[in-house]
Amino acid sequence: MSHLDAIFASLVLLANAAILVRARVNRNAPPFALVAGALALAPLVWIALVDLRVVGDGYLRFTTSWVLLGGAPVAILAALRLGDLPARMGIARRHLVRVLSFGALMLAVLAAAGPELGFPNDALAVIFVVDRSRSIDLVPSAELTITSEMRAAENAMQKDDRVGTVAFAAEARVEDPLRPRSTLPPHEHAAIARDATSLESALRLALAELPSDRVGRLVLLSDGVETRDDAMAAVAAAITRDVPIDVLPLVQERRENVRVVSVRAPVRADENEAFDLRVVLASTAKTDVVVRVSRDGRPFRETKVTVQGGEDVLRIRDVGKDSGLHRYDVAVSAVDPKADDSPDDNTGSAFVRVRGVSLALVLEGYPGQSAPITVALENAGFRVRQGGPFDVPRDVEGLAPYDLVVLSDIRATELAGAQLEAIATYTRDLGGGLLLLGGDRSFGPGGYARTPIEDVSPVSFDLRQKQRRASLAEVIAIDYSGSMGMEVAGQTKLALANEAAARSASLLGAGDQLGVAHVDTVVTWTQPLVPVVDAKAIAEKVRHVGVGGGGIYTDLALAASYKALDGTTAMLKHVLLFADGGDAEQLAGCRALVEAARMRGITTSVISLGEGSDSPELSELAKIGQGRFYLIVDASRLPEVFTQETVLASRSAIVEKPFAVKQVGSGPATRGLSLGDAPELFGYVVTRAKPRAEVLLTGPDDDPVLATWAVGLGRAAAFTSDYKNRWGRSWGAYATAGKLFGQLARDTARREDDPRAKLEADTSGGTLRLRADVLTSDGRSDTLRSLHAKIVGPGGTVTDAPLAAWGPGRYAVDVPLGRKGTYVATLVDDAKGEVITTAGAVLGEGHELTPTGTDHALLERIATMTRGQVRKDLHGLFTERGRRAFVRTPVGSSFSLASALLLVASVAARKLGVPALVTHALTKLRARRVARAERLATTIATNAAEADAIASRTRALVKKAPRIEPPPLVAMTRAPKVAPPPPAEAPAIASKVDRELTAAERIALKRREKKL
Repeated sequence: MSHLDAIFASLVLLANAAILVRARVNRNAPPFALVAGALALAPLVWIALVDLRVVGDGYLRFTTSWVLLGGAPVAILAALRLGDLPARMGIARRHLVRVLSFGALMLAVLAAAGPELGFPNDALAVIFVVDRSRSIDLVPSAELTITSEMRAAENAMQKDDRVGTVAFAAEARVEDPLRPRSTLPPHEHAAIARDATSLESALRLALAELPSDRVGRLVLLSDGVETRDDAMAAVAAAITRDVPIDVLPLVQERRENVRVVSVRAPVRADENEAFDLRVVLASTAKTDVVVRVSRDGRPFRETKVTVQGGEDVLRIRDVGKDSGLHRYDVAVSAVDPKADDSPDDNTGSAFVRVRGVSLALVLEGYPGQSAPITVALENAGFRVRQGGPFDVPRDVEGLAPYDLVVLSDIRATELAGAQLEAIATYTRDLGGGLLLLGGDRSFGPGGYARTPIEDVSPVSFDLRQKQRRASLAEVIAIDYSGSMGMEVAGQTKLALANEAAARSASLLGAGDQLGVAHVDTVVTWTQPLVPVVDAKAIAEKVRHVGVGGGGIYTDLALAASYKALDGTTAMLKHVLLFADGGDAEQLAGCRALVEAARMRGITTSVISLGEGSDSPELSELAKIGQGRFYLIVDASRLPEVFTQETVLASRSAIVEKPFAVKQVGSGPATRGLSLGDAPELFGYVVTRAKPRAEVLLTGPDDDPVLATWAVGLGRAAAFTSDYKNRWGRSWGAYATAGKLFGQLARDTARREDDPRAKLEADTSGGTLRLRADVLTSDGRSDTLRSLHAKIVGPGGTVTDAPLAAWGPGRYAVDVPLGRKGTYVATLVDDAKGEVITTAGAVLGEGHELTPTGTDHALLERIATMTRGQVRKDLHGLFTERGRRAFVRTPVGSSFSLASALLLVASVAARKLGVPALVTHALTKLRARRVARAERLATTIATNAAEADAIASRTRALVKKAPRIEPPPLVAMTRAPKVAPPPPAEAPAIASKVDRELTAAERIALKRREKKL
């Protein structure tokens, strides 16, 4: 409770106490009501005293104490009402009902207040908070020091103590959960991004891991160099929880250093405009250095300069020759290697957006066949760069300079998964344009089904709904011998093959059949040959198969596959054999099996993983089986190969026959054009238009030939025929075709930057800082925009960050970064959904590896404010036990159960009658007690009368006895001893007096003595 709650509780307490006192003064409250009311007010008194720090809440506390504020008055009113029970109840029953009813009510109120009982405990829970950022590399033998100190501290642990580890850098992770003392080897390090340091996140996570039933303590092992967040915010949380933080400083050694502090460039420039790169260099002493500058990965300039001790600024001039987003990288190296002991911080980067002619990248699989599309783009005002499979950029950074990417006849198997994802991210998240051209290596036949390219394409490569195509029965035989357990890119070879087979299942429809067999020395049917009704269920079965043993018996795999296909009535029958190129056994006799199957209409394709000794024979089997042979070196490409083979096996992905296109829609690409006189095309790839796609041209059976759509921030278009000397050879001389592709490119390409908006990006302090300046059409500051940034980072990670107004026409957002690499940010207008401008920044290792020295001041402040210690070592850490924690046990459920039982008993006491047998027994018992009491009273009265009679006679005898005078006293003489007179004879009644007196006689005698 807060102090205000305590004051309110006190007011409630006083008000109810006044009610009780007044009721007693007015004689309206029986004693029971006063006692019960006092009990009802006792919890309020307790919580008020706890909040005012008069007493502690270690032994008893209420988690929802506000319930008592309303519960106490209710209990008091109930106590007053229970004092007015009807008189027809017996006294005992009334008291019983009062006690039971009030007890049930009070226990219910206490249960609702969440009572917890605490028991003292001095066991420790210590969490080591270990710095694993790159700056720790500057600490000599840092890892050895950390491990030895933690082990030394753990050796002094007691039985009930617990120890854990939180590792941190740019983020924090629980590296070792709280555990008892152990002699096991050190645990593995957590995988965390090391390119920034956040003490705050580490301390907060460690505080959250501390249990409440032990004395908590944090031990921070760090150099104290903080590049992100605010450690003092976490320190405040530790003070609130009364958790001390000890620190063990990790001391950086002093090093000679030359580094790049920053590289600054204008956010944008016009084409052919000159601008300066400002490179800030720093050195611990006067040093000669060589500065190398590259533009877009190509060497641009090299110069030798002298850097004075401290910081120095170098200006490098360049001219914006090509439009697009250009990256400049600066690297420095000391002429004397001894002048720079830490060369990892010798690089810096900056981006410049050059405005001018739109830039297009044409990627063609067949060399020399891209001339027609290149001419069409140049006539539309594009500057074109041409390339092949080896020129496909590997990340978004490489694609960012281009406004349009054209992908034609390059197999998906020739590209890495990261390249496919980069093209999709470039289109969807950076607002780039993507134009897909057809061919026998494109779309489905090129292996693009179920890839990121299909996700952003306006047409689907899935043929499941093409009812006119021939039914396919396919068996996939997968080698799952021991060699398939090796890992590639974080997954086993078998896992990649299983995923590939699962994707193949998703391409087939209910009219097709699929079987999957895993083979080593025996054939195991993971999925017998069945119609593909539930592709997800088939995929799930395949994905869960683990590695077997031995090598693949190829003859058994082929024989079992052919036998399964012989029993089907499908029009197309196909076997896909996947084997390790160096571990395929039992190849003898396989040629005859394949030849016999081909004669029965079963084709065979083979995938060889690795160029092993068995690969030539596997290639020969595919040739005999009239299928295709794939030699795969990189197992990560297996999914694309499997899907490509499944599409080709269906024999419906490509239609090669002359046809005339039909113009079925209008859009920017066909505006002002009439294709009624267009010459015939001689083939196309069969696809399906997606629901939101805009189909402009169709071919036979209304299959899409040209379709476009908007996807994310960008646009994509698909032309399912080609525009070269094969299917589109007659269009080369067709002038309208050039205009069509020019307008299509303009409609698809990325929009030009808004000249009224400027976006700045930098990564200082391990944080991406975006600052946008936006003007209205009349040049005034625009403060009413809703903007957000789409940030693409290393590995294709995408982050949405809304910008907040920071000043007139100024917007800003800070995004913590965890991985080094390039970050490209696209500014988006939320109201229109349009891209405004683009900027980029690079996070390097420099800011973490700068030898700034250990921040002792920060570490000492953390320890002092939390009442911790600055330690030289961790010996004796677990022997310091000054405080105690309380093990708290909730008892609310027990109170609720007891309340329910008392309530039932109260109702029973009030409403239920006593059984006749019991009342009869009670009546007999009561009668016996009454009779016994009457007999006792009669005996006492009789004895008292007898005692009075005896006393009267005794007094009479005493009065009649003669008076004996005592002899006179003689002065100064000793009186002679006189023998006592003989006793006189007692009257006859003396015989009664000499006997033992009864109890009544003794009582009567005492009364008589008092009267005398």
